[in-house]
Amino acid sequence: MVKYCSINGQLWEYDKASLHVSDLSILRGYGIFDFFRVVGGQPVCLEDYLQRFFRSAALLGLNVPLDRADMESAVFQVIAANHLEEAAIRLVLTGGLAEDSYTPTEPNLLILPNAFIPAPGPQYQRGVSLMTYPHQRECPEAKTINYLTGIRMQPILKAKGFDYLLYHDGDAVRESDRANFFIVTPEHKLVTPNQKILLGITRKRILGIATDRMAIEERDIHLSELLTCKEAFLSGSNKGILPVCQIDDHKIGTGAPGVSTLQLMEALEQEIPAY
Repeated sequence: MVKYCSINGQLWEYDKASLHVSDLSILRGYGIFDFFRVVGGQPVCLEDYLQRFFRSAALLGLNVPLDRADMESAVFQVIAANHLEEAAIRLVLTGGLAEDSYTPTEPNLLILPNAFIPAPGPQYQRGVSLMTYPHQRECPEAKTINYLTGIRMQPILKAKGFDYLLYHDGDAVRESDRANFFIVTPEHKLVTPNQKILLGITRKRILGIATDRMAIEERDIHLSELLTCKEAFLSGSNKGILPVCQIDDHKIGTGAPGVSTLQLMEALEQEIPAY
C-alpha cells in the first residue's frame, strides 16, 4: 500500500499531498512526466529515465528543483518509505504556480509511487490491434502530460474494437499513443521511426538487444509498409514488447505474434535482473 510520495524533495503522506489550484499543470496542462518500473526494490534503468526527464524539462523551459544526484536520492527515499518491491514510479514536473494563469514560474516536482499494471496477459499471447490515426504530438521529443488525443479517442477505439492508436502524418508512421512502434520487414530487418517521436527507454533497450540478432534501421516507416511487414510490435515501460497482429483491417503476418517478436520479448525480460 502506498503511504508516501515526494514533492520538491520532501516526503508527504500520499493522501495529504496537494498542488495549488493555480498550478499550470491544472490550468493549462503544462508539464512533463516520466515513468519507470521498480523490480526487486530497484528502479530499472533509472539513469536513462532521469536523463530523458531532464531533457524533456529543458525542451519545455522548466527548471528541475533538484539536481540529478538529489533527484536519484529522492527516488530511493520514496521506494524505501513505501517498502516498494514490485511497483512503478511516476515523475511529474509542473509549470508551477502562475499568477497570470499562463506564464511558467517555479516548477513543482512530484515523485509518485504507483502499482505496476502491465498490459493484459492475453494481449501478449494473441497480439493487439491498432487503428491508424492522423496526428502529430506537439513537441514530440518531450514526454509531456498532454495526452488529449489519446484519451479523447478511447471511446472510439473501443467502439470499433481496436486496442491502441497508431499515429501517422499521412505518410510516415510515428508512434502509438503511449508506446513506440516497430516492424520486421520481409527481409528480416527491424525498423523503428527515429524522428518526431518520443525516444523510449524500452525502445533503446530493444535496439541494443537486437543488434546481434538482425539488421536494424531507424527511419521513417511509410504507411504502405504496414501492408507488407511480417511482424510488428509496440514497446513501452509498462508494456515491454507487445505484439501487434492487426492494423486497421489488415492482418500482420500470420495474425499471431511472430518469431522475432517472441525472441525479443524473452531477451528483454531476461535483461531486467542486470538492472
